[in-house]
Amino acid sequence: MLNSLTPIEKKVISSISEDKVINLAQKMIQIDSQNPPGNEKELAEFIYDILSDLGLKVKLLDFLPNRPNLVGLYESNVSKKSLLFDGHLDTVPIGNPTLWNVEPLGGVVKEGNLYGRGSVDMKSSISAFICALKTIIDLNITLDGKVIIVLTSDEEISGLGTKKVLEKGYYANAAIVGEPSDLEVNIAHKGVARWKLTVFGKSTHASTPEEGINAIYKMAKVLIKLEELHNTYISSEKRHRILGTPTLNVGIIKGGIKDNIVPDICEITIDRRLIPGEKLNDVEEELKSMLSKISFQDPKFKYELSLYHIHNPAETSPNEYFVKLSKKAVKDITGKESTIEGFVATTEMSHLTEVGIPSIILGCGNIKMAHTINENVPVKQIIDLTKIYALIILRYLGKI
Repeated sequence: MLNSLTPIEKKVISSISEDKVINLAQKMIQIDSQNPPGNEKELAEFIYDILSDLGLKVKLLDFLPNRPNLVGLYESNVSKKSLLFDGHLDTVPIGNPTLWNVEPLGGVVKEGNLYGRGSVDMKSSISAFICALKTIIDLNITLDGKVIIVLTSDEEISGLGTKKVLEKGYYANAAIVGEPSDLEVNIAHKGVARWKLTVFGKSTHASTPEEGINAIYKMAKVLIKLEELHNTYISSEKRHRILGTPTLNVGIIKGGIKDNIVPDICEITIDRRLIPGEKLNDVEEELKSMLSKISFQDPKFKYELSLYHIHNPAETSPNEYFVKLSKKAVKDITGKESTIEGFVATTEMSHLTEVGIPSIILGCGNIKMAHTINENVPVKQIIDLTKIYALIILRYLGKI
């Protein structure tokens, strides 16, 4: 498919250094940015120096104490058109290092794959974008517009870094979120809302349980209803054309302090995935209605429902020019038609679409490898992604 490229595009693609792309990804993996505890600052400063050397205007913006967001701006012409790359600096913890076949933070290349925590999620994609832009800059190719690189802290927990950057006035006409999509163009993802539900009882000695109220027994009624509710989602006609149905999961349960005490409190967490078009208030009212029915049937059922996390769903129209342009770039490099898909996890893309920025998720690696022992990504995918990013930059911002 490289025959469809223009002479300038061919020049850029042929000039991309595979060794430099992989070497940069390795160096980023070797910088520990596990969250928790959230020590992204060293990596942010490392990338700050790289982007500054490329001629970008770079800022480290306060987000959390010693945990900055990084913004780099490359502007080669006066056009107001702009392309934003969104990524995150943090990774999930490595877990038990003895379970890994390689050093978790070694950035080892083995049998054609790059290993290490963050290789998939998402340091390889960051390296690919930086190296794509570097190649264009090194070749003195003038872009008609600007490139904005946004790399955030605490994505794996709060997911609010991009929101905070946008609140400082940064904006773009289109955006790429570099989460692992196996080189497929993803245009939507589910949102997530999480609640803590506390059920109250009355403690007493386990030998006289009739004198108390067992909060765990009361919670059992809720768990049965929540499972039924989830099953109704799966069989419901409420379905997104790409993302499918909403889902519900109980992830944590806590109750009781001793085996000979009737528990007076039981807590669970409820994780509800939202599809585009769903409203948080409607979802919460559905939960409250279910709990009210239980309370009506059992006057001793006392509870408290508390929302502690919300991240909205996101969607970009498949008819957007930027979506079609990105699909064409994928096909020109891989030879395969990119299918329009949805991302299974929640990302910071929602902050971008909420302010009207047409956005896609496009990165290397499979999301199923993220957060796993022996996390790895094919080296060829990293290189292909670098070429894809280069074409997108050239074609979206134009050449004059």
